[in-house]
Formats: sequence, C-alpha cells, structure tokens
Amino acid sequence: MNQITQFSRRSFLQSATALLALPQLETFANKSSSKEIKRMIFLGQGYGFVGKSFFPSTAGKFSEIGLTEGMAPLKKHQNDISILGNLENIGATNPHQGSLTFLTGASYANPRGFKNTVSCDQIAASQLCQDTRYSSLTLSTKERASGHGSGVRSMAWNFHGKPISGLESSLELYNKLFSANETKEQILARIKEERSILDAMKVNITSMNRNLAKNDQEKLDEYFQSIRHIELGLKKQIEWSSVPKPKANFKHPKELDGEAEVKLMFDMICLALQSDQTRVITYMMPSQSVLSSMGLSVPVHSLSHYNISPEREVWAKQRDHKCMELLGYFIDKLKSTKDKNGLNLYDTSVLAYGSNIRNTHTIKDFPVILSGGGIKKLRLGESLKLPKATPLQNVWLTLLQETGLPVKSFSSSTGTVKEILS
Repeated sequence: MNQITQFSRRSFLQSATALLALPQLETFANKSSSKEIKRMIFLGQGYGFVGKSFFPSTAGKFSEIGLTEGMAPLKKHQNDISILGNLENIGATNPHQGSLTFLTGASYANPRGFKNTVSCDQIAASQLCQDTRYSSLTLSTKERASGHGSGVRSMAWNFHGKPISGLESSLELYNKLFSANETKEQILARIKEERSILDAMKVNITSMNRNLAKNDQEKLDEYFQSIRHIELGLKKQIEWSSVPKPKANFKHPKELDGEAEVKLMFDMICLALQSDQTRVITYMMPSQSVLSSMGLSVPVHSLSHYNISPEREVWAKQRDHKCMELLGYFIDKLKSTKDKNGLNLYDTSVLAYGSNIRNTHTIKDFPVILSGGGIKKLRLGESLKLPKATPLQNVWLTLLQETGLPVKSFSSSTGTVKEILS
C-alpha cells in the first residue's frame, strides 16, 4: 500500500515476512462510533499463598486496615484492587487441578477422562470480540509442575467443553501478534542479529507518520518502542538460555527466564489489547520458572506445604511477594497504555487474578483479586468478606453482566454477588 487513504484503523503494515497490527488511531477512527470498548483479562496462579501472611483477616478499606505482608507490593495500587473472601469453586475437587475449573465451575471425571463446560472468558469473547482479529487469546505455560492441573494446561474451555490450547511462551505470542509469516527459526535468527520486525517496514511507517495527527504519531511511536522493548527481552532470553542456572539455595541473580517471561507476556497482552487484536485474554501463569528466576531451586509444590519448616515458609512468603510484584507491574502497564479513545487500558478492562487453592490442599476461601475500571460500580480498594461459601460462579456471572453481556446464569451460579458492587 502506497497511499495513506488505503489505511483504516484495522489496517496492517506488511512486509515479505511480517504482518503488524496497528494500534487504534484517532486519524482513522470511525467518528460516528462512540461505543466504549470493554475488555476482560483472567490470570491464574497455581499453588495458593501463605495463609497467615497473605490473606486479610478482616473486611475493610485497605487505606484503613492496611495491606497484608504478602500483598504489600501492591501498596501503590491499594485503591485499584479488591480481594474477595469466602469463595467456593463448586466444580473443583482436586486441589492441584483446580485451575482447570477456575473459569468454569462445572466438571466431572469418567472412565474416558476429564470433562468440563464452557469457561466464562469464552462467553465474554463471544460477545466482546466479534469485531477483533482474534476471538480471544489463551496463554499458558510449558510447565507441568505449575500447580494448575496435569496434562491440560489451559483455563479456557470452548462451548463443547474442550480445552483451548494455549500459547506457551512469549515467543509464541510474539509470533502470533507480530510475525505471522515467519518461522520460529527466522524470528530467533532475526532477533539474535538485532534486527527488528519494524526494519522492513520503515518506508510504510515514514509514509504513515506524515499523514497522522500529532497524538497518533506519539501513540504509534510508543507502540513501536514497546515492540522493540519486547524484542530486546526475547534477545536476552536467547542469550541466557545456554547459561547454567545457579545452584545456591537463595540468591537473586540476573536471570531472565521466569520473571522476565511473565513481564514479556504482560507487555504483549497490552499491545494485543491496544491494537484491538482481541478484547479477552486468559493467562495460566508459570510457577516453577518464576521461583527459579528468584534463585530458588526448591520445587514450587513443596512451598505450598510451607508449614513443614521455617525455611520453606520464608521462601513461600518470598514467592508471594514476587507474584504481587508481577501483578503490580501488569497494572502499571495497563495504566500506561492508551487506546484509540485516549483511555488507558486499565480504565476499560476488568482484571481477575486468582489461584485454584488457598494453600496446601485447601480448595475453599481461595484468593480472587479484582481490578480495573471497566466496571464503574466495582468496589475497589477493599478486603471484601462475602457470605460464607459464595459460589465463584456467581462472581463470574456478576462480572459478565456488569460488562454488558446479556447472560442470566453461568454454570452452577445461584445468583449475582451484589457485595462486590457499589
């Protein structure tokens, strides 16, 4: 394409090996459409948290009761989050497979294997993603010992009750979003040689910039800088992949596997939402690799049994701290990334973060943290103690309805949860 008039807000910059989605730009926006975009993000973390140091003992505003030791890294965002207490996932029976039913709440086992029903993210996607490139994005992890469920590594289930395969690495997600016509080997070779996907597109980019409003030029520049940042992160992972990990029990070396991988995933989630490639994303997050990047060689499963020794409890608390640091990083990214309407992604998104268990093998009163400004009535900045044994499915139904979806029930829901709304 040589002329700018051929571009629309859903246009793509193309080269022989790449296909790059543009973010929403005001210059090409349909001025007659003022419908607010809604987005939903579901994050799953395995193995739970340390009971006495992570979970608030009372209800109340964080500004008054303070954050717990485990949630302390979220101090900056204490008014942007709420944690729900007294939840029960009716469909969960196996502590270390609870993530398989975290977004469904309906499952059973028979001689032919595990069965499930549609997950709430896919119900959301069927309504919110009708005009996007991807109906949803399902992200996962290569780890079998991630505390989510053996065999199946996905929280997303289709309308036939079948698991949706997730992209298992930041490289796979990068390929899907930015390099659809490149092989994995081509991507690795290009990044290793410090060549960007943007290099082959300089002519088109320059041509576009001459015809863009100033705000759009700044937005496009920020978008391209983010892509280069991601490529540099991938390059570092390639360089460090051949470096042996330290064997010390507890150190903080400069490694780039677990923590950096999660951050790259978060960076690309924001770019996928900004460019409107999808509006619903589900991410089953890794556990063991994050622990390794902290310099801990202990199996992450053993940390869920932290009460066996004081040493394990210290390590488990360190892991809790790191998980909340990463969540804080993601909230920061959502707030700093703007969509076509000039709103940051945080203000148009509903974010749900949770674990399949509370700790050890306890599958009741597990953590669910809500955030985002996509639901204006959502109560944030609080520890909310719901009625005892409130079905998790009721929370998902409430979020779906308040996001504007015409659903009357979900899975084994018994009603909505008015307590999470103001």
